[in-house]
Order: sequence, then structure tokens, then C-alpha cells
Amino acid sequence: MRAPDQASAGHVTAGAICLSVFAGFTLGVFGVWNADPFDTAIASQVSRWREPALTDVMLVITSLGDSAYLIFMGFLIVAAFAAQRAWRETGAAVTAFLLLPLAVSMIKATLARVRPTAELYSGADAFSFPSGHAANSALIYGTLALMAFTSLKGAAKWVATSALVLLIVVIAFSRIYIGAHWPSDALAGLALGAGVLSMLSWVLRHTPPKPATPRTTPFLLACFALTAPLYAWYALPFARTFYTALS
Repeated sequence: MRAPDQASAGHVTAGAICLSVFAGFTLGVFGVWNADPFDTAIASQVSRWREPALTDVMLVITSLGDSAYLIFMGFLIVAAFAAQRAWRETGAAVTAFLLLPLAVSMIKATLARVRPTAELYSGADAFSFPSGHAANSALIYGTLALMAFTSLKGAAKWVATSALVLLIVVIAFSRIYIGAHWPSDALAGLALGAGVLSMLSWVLRHTPPKPATPRTTPFLLACFALTAPLYAWYALPFARTFYTALS
């Protein structure tokens, strides 16, 4: 196990790298460097992969990054911390879970970048940079992955953590596939969410574990495993008609 000062340095370094990546893509949107060739080349290639079966898979996956479902999972995570009387973790999670969506909305409104499929959304949601699905999924599912990594043991630890990290990445990819975001939007969203997660991770890893933690994490994972398919099934018909880039 690394010494506390080494762990702290690791969190700071990871957070700085993620936020630097986010800043780099933000500069591209501002025009300091031209992000358009990067975005159009990747988006054009991804659009060639569209076919009905894969499209339904992507719609199911992207629904797991919807605000409604992430709010539900975020509430469960906060409730799990509160049930353990882990007030420091509870406060940190609430702060992160509330501030990140607010920051994403403010950045979108400020930069006002148009989506690849401009008619999808209206109002502030019509803007593209950064991807809220990618950013918020990185934070919520990243927190759950961190809890799994620090609480579970053996194969369960690696399977749960890897599955959640993979889900985060595929949600970001799905936003490009369905035409809701440019690649730089999705990558910037991942970087921003991961940067906030690094800060939250510092709090979680520098607080003594509570006795209930080993029981709480499997409960959260079980809730996710049971409710995610139900929400995706509920959301799929709407998603099929909403994402017009796929028609």
C-alpha cells in the first residue's frame, strides 16, 4: 500500500491530468486550435458503423447515462454513505454530484457549441460541449467503481470495477454513435467527470472505512444490476424516436 502522501500526490496528479485534457479540448472549441478536423473525421467513421442491431445496443447503453437514472444511482450512493453515518463522504458526494451537472450546464451555455444533430434538443440542452452523459457517468459510475475496488475482494473486485469503467467509456462512445455529440465533446466530458472523481476519490480514500462498507457496496451493485435493464427497457422506445440522426 502506498504511503498517504504518495496517494495524495497520485490523486492530485490524476486530477490535474484530467482537467488539463478538458482544458485542451475547451481551447479547441474556442478556436485556439482547430478541433473540427479531429471531430469530423472520427464522427464520419463512426457513422459508417451504424446498423440496426448495434444501434439498439447503443441506445440501451446511452440511456444509462440519462439524468433521471444517474440521479437515482447518485441518490443510492449518497444514501449508502449516510446510512453508515459517513458524513464526510456523504457531504463530498452530494457536493460533487450537484456541482458537476451545474458546471456542465454553465459551460454549455457559455460556449454554445452546436450539436452534430442540431434539432435534437432545445434551450441550453441544444448545446454540445461538453457531454453531460459522459461527464456525469464518469462521476457516478466512477464513484461506484471506486467503492467496488476498495471494498470487494478477489475476482469480484476486478470484474465489478472493470465492468463499470467499460460502461463509462461505452456511454461516451454511444453519444458519438447516435449523433448527439462530437468526439471532443465526449472526451472532454470524460476528462471533466474523471477530474471531479479524482477529488472525490481523495476524500473517500483518506477517510477510515466504516464497518458497513463491505455490505453496502454489494447492495449498490445489486441495485444497479436489477434496475439498469429495467430503465433501459423503459427508455428504449423513446430513444428510438428521439435520436433522429439514426433514422
